[in-house]
Amino acid sequence: MKLINLTNLIMIYTLKLFNTGQVTLPKAWRSKFKTKNFIAEETKNGLLIKPLTKDELVYYETDEEFGIYCESGINIDEFKKAIKKLHG
Repeated sequence: MKLINLTNLIMIYTLKLFNTGQVTLPKAWRSKFKTKNFIAEETKNGLLIKPLTKDELVYYETDEEFGIYCESGINIDEFKKAIKKLHG
């Protein structure tokens, strides 16, 4: 279902969660952002889904592992900068 937020004039869609835990993003969003990788972030207002750009670095953690993800790869100097930024 497509809704329009009249205050901000942005498109809002109702998403369906499947039994597998997957959510399908609307075609308009998939076409607009031209990426197959998105970040889902929990905020105080709910979930925020953002496209992951080729140059963006993302730190991730699970119960089993952690790391930095970058779709286009990362050189060692960029990796060092990211680690220093995370640990101050």
